[in-house]
Amino acid sequence: MHGGAVHNGRGLLPGNAFVARRALPDGTAAWVFTADHNVTSLDVADGTVYAAFTSGTIVALNAATGAVRWSDRLQIGAVTTIALSLAASSPGRLVIGTIDGRILDCSVP
Repeated sequence: MHGGAVHNGRGLLPGNAFVARRALPDGTAAWVFTADHNVTSLDVADGTVYAAFTSGTIVALNAATGAVRWSDRLQIGAVTTIALSLAASSPGRLVIGTIDGRILDCSVP
């Protein structure tokens, strides 16, 4: 799994950021999930890819197909924040390091 963005000199365009799963040995894309904001962090656990974006959104994808399992905006109170790191620490738990220096231990579906 990896995240990235396609740049063309005009900045990031809608749909030009992505999370991809590639097959070995040739690197052919098994699936690609496109997004409008850059990826800040990825983790994979129990068949789920967790991806955080600069929009403050966290998306859970099926690791085999790339289908969205769920998507949510990361908020502390009423304020959206950005995840800079993710770690699927145990089943149903995601530890998130935020741009403002907080560490959140969250339950996930």
